[in-house]
Amino acid sequence: MRRVALPILVGACAALAAPLTAHAAVEGCTPSPDPARWNSAGTPDKGREPMEIAVHRGAAELAPENTMDAYRYAIAYGVERIEIDVQQLTDGRFVSFHDSTLDEKTDGSSSIGNKDYEYVRKVNAADIKKWKGSEYDPSRIPTLEEILTLARATDTRIYFDVKESVTSGVAAMANMAAEYGVMDRSLWRTFDPARDEAIKGAQPTADLMFSNYDRSIGPEAFFSASSRYRWFGSDLVDYSPEKVAAIHDGCSLAVLNTYSGEVKGSEAADTLHARAIGADAVQVNNPDVAVRALKRPVASRIEVRNQLRRYARGVVTACLVDAKHGFGLPEKRLRYWGGFAETGRNGCAKFSPSRRGGQVAFRDDGSALSSRAIFRSPLRPR
Repeated sequence: MRRVALPILVGACAALAAPLTAHAAVEGCTPSPDPARWNSAGTPDKGREPMEIAVHRGAAELAPENTMDAYRYAIAYGVERIEIDVQQLTDGRFVSFHDSTLDEKTDGSSSIGNKDYEYVRKVNAADIKKWKGSEYDPSRIPTLEEILTLARATDTRIYFDVKESVTSGVAAMANMAAEYGVMDRSLWRTFDPARDEAIKGAQPTADLMFSNYDRSIGPEAFFSASSRYRWFGSDLVDYSPEKVAAIHDGCSLAVLNTYSGEVKGSEAADTLHARAIGADAVQVNNPDVAVRALKRPVASRIEVRNQLRRYARGVVTACLVDAKHGFGLPEKRLRYWGGFAETGRNGCAKFSPSRRGGQVAFRDDGSALSSRAIFRSPLRPR
């Protein structure tokens, strides 16, 4: 869980009174304070339906975090939004990486903000216990351009988590989002009123997020700040139905982190609890867990990729992908005539079926719907 340093928290609290341009109100909504609801919400509000899913660092349990594989897997599950942890390098380039230093999660060293792209592009983002020696080793830290290209092509919304290394480049980063056509579906979290001002100065329509880690801030302040912030969020434990009601009264939206499971004991249970108290969106680690909990499984299909030489050696490759984008669904069980195989990178698995051909199938597991494919041996007479 990310807890901010005291100076940043103080700055964030000061942002409640910062003279920012008002955000574009939620469509068809007029701010209407109802202080009685802020003391006792009664029946909690109903948030957006369907509730939006944002994926924290991409699908970080299915591939190394913040990598292109992690982002594609998140999108494969039909999520509406992906989080980008934006870092700025010494040559002005932007990349997606969470930590301020490279030491813990890569084979690089020291502060990422003190490196140039020539250095960072060679760093292995899979150099940690979970991924070292896996089919994801090596993996690369992606550029902001790569992720924005993916988001634009798939109509995916962005959750920009702007890290401390982004200083003089704040306006350039916001302008890049506009150039890629994703500004109207992005939210921006900076923890810094000055950077909020810089984003608004460059792109006045940008939707800012107020991230609250101070439970002493009451619903009245949330309502007041809603004229400047379209989104409010942080950990689920820091929010109540009353705070969500105040946010909604101000025509703003709540996106709550449910990935820690610290309220109800699991990510799935916390996701359902967030919806129950009126959240409009959740931020999760596991998109497959979230869509299963919310009963919105993704449609799938199986692609059998036979290469004659491999088939001649008795090996078939089958890939389970989402039906909309064709992105892989890893860690799924495929059944074929003769046994089972688990999908790996890009949703693909290799197996040895009958030389006469056969069928490969995936059974609905709550996160993805059933699919199957029938194939013939290229060596079989017709």
